[in-house]
Amino acid sequence: MAVSDRWLRTFVMVAEAGTFSAAAKRLDVSQPAVSHAVARLEKELSCRLVDRGGRRPSLTPEGQRLYEQLGGSYDQIDAAVDALRSSPSSRPVSLSVSTSLANFWLLPRLPEFKRQYPDLGLRVITTDSDANVGSDDADLWIPLGSVDRAGLEAVEFRSERLVPVAGPSLAAELNITGPEALLEVPLLHLEERYAPRYTWPTWFEDHGIDVSSPLPGYRTNDYSLLLQAALEEQGVALGWDHIVARLLDSGRLVALAEPIETNNPFMILSRDKAPLRPEAALLREWLVLSD
Repeated sequence: MAVSDRWLRTFVMVAEAGTFSAAAKRLDVSQPAVSHAVARLEKELSCRLVDRGGRRPSLTPEGQRLYEQLGGSYDQIDAAVDALRSSPSSRPVSLSVSTSLANFWLLPRLPEFKRQYPDLGLRVITTDSDANVGSDDADLWIPLGSVDRAGLEAVEFRSERLVPVAGPSLAAELNITGPEALLEVPLLHLEERYAPRYTWPTWFEDHGIDVSSPLPGYRTNDYSLLLQAALEEQGVALGWDHIVARLLDSGRLVALAEPIETNNPFMILSRDKAPLRPEAALLREWLVLSD
């Protein structure tokens, strides 16, 4: 079982609302559903996040650290999405992307988008599954993996280039001198249930290094959480360069090897049965050309 984005969002809501009942009301679900989601998250992470012993639940030290890492990211995404939901001239363009792409790539570029297209409304849908690509009400999708379904047109968004990254203190401590040295360091693994992409075993294989047994390390299916772990100096992650570029430029992450490029680029998908609305075509062009 991998960490669910729904469990993480539910936990953040409990931390912000103060009680399970208040969180349930905000999420429009039952109180047992909230309690169950937090319990599943605690079981998956093997630590207690919420102390239920008092009159009101309180965060444990581990829960406080997780909330400090996650809460601001969700607030920023939600605030940016809310600010762009409506347009005075047309129905908003709907774009479906992963949480990590929204947080680390799209969000910093939204001010420039609004400067270029002040009257174009944008509705951002965050999801960490490719299950609904082509079947929900979005105009455009940037899926996590390769999606080969009838009725969809694909335009390349970014090539897939990856580089091992770590926080600056951990990078200095590890002092990596070659690919083999990464076999001995704490690795952060992304587990994609719906659309497998590049993994650490593949990275070692591409460098001619045999990996005959499972590699140890932290595992999650939430790439935002994985990058937060890297930023917190907890291990080495494989970073897609279009997502980690600004973190590398700012020095918050450090590259530990040369990038490697695959033949599996990220794509922007749209329906091919009818021409894109002009607004959606403008957004797709901006996504492709934005640096």
